[in-house]
Amino acid sequence: MATRLKIFLPFGLLILSVLIVPVSVMLISSLQNMDGGFSFSNYHQIFFSRYYRGAIYNSISISLITSLISLVISIIGAWALTKLSLSTKNILITVFNMSSSFAGVPLAFSLIILFGNAGVFKAITSTLHVHDALNIYSVTGMTFAYTFFEIPLGIMFFFPVLDSLSREWFEVSDVLGASKMFFISKVIFPIILPNIVEIFVLLFANAMGTYETVYALMGNNLVSIPTVIGSLINGELVANVPLACAFATLFTVIMTIIVWLGNRVTNIKGRRIS
Repeated sequence: MATRLKIFLPFGLLILSVLIVPVSVMLISSLQNMDGGFSFSNYHQIFFSRYYRGAIYNSISISLITSLISLVISIIGAWALTKLSLSTKNILITVFNMSSSFAGVPLAFSLIILFGNAGVFKAITSTLHVHDALNIYSVTGMTFAYTFFEIPLGIMFFFPVLDSLSREWFEVSDVLGASKMFFISKVIFPIILPNIVEIFVLLFANAMGTYETVYALMGNNLVSIPTVIGSLINGELVANVPLACAFATLFTVIMTIIVWLGNRVTNIKGRRIS
């Protein structure tokens, strides 16, 4: 009992201080008005304001598209990485590790230099008289920007999963006469499916919570949940913390639903396999 207490008491205090208490305060604050009284006005304002609904739509749509694109490219990139020599793997893993952290204001500034209205790419296409359809200051541009740190992050997560797969499994499958497609669909895919779902959730959460890149690149021209929360906390006139807490609560609910759906997918797939 004393050993369990030594283990679980610090862990319980940590969970209480960094998770339960902040979430409880956030939820209670979201149900208050500016005067401190109980009210659902914050949620009514979120769902009935076109501006705030647009922020929710932008965050979910950009995060979903970016996560799916990054997921596919990450699987291909991680698989290709497993085929390289050890020294090349170590070099590329170091590069991907640095690239996954390259976000925020530095990323936005780099994209402006490369793809902005007076950027390098625009100058090259103008010189060659080639039509340039990429507008970095748009939803498409933000999706493009997110993939700069989402793909390296996905590769860093996927590489250990694919690298741990045994080569002997393929050899046994080949000896038994199974095709490559059968081996991938019936052996490899069920094994890595939980990892695919978990990494998708991580990429989605990472994209949903991105603030600096959106703000530095778009300012207030493209609203998202993080930028709205930032503007509500650092209001030009009066900060509206209860409304910001309502948005943060909505963010928590969205992520809870995504995680729950991911668990449902993996559990259903696991029962079918068993």
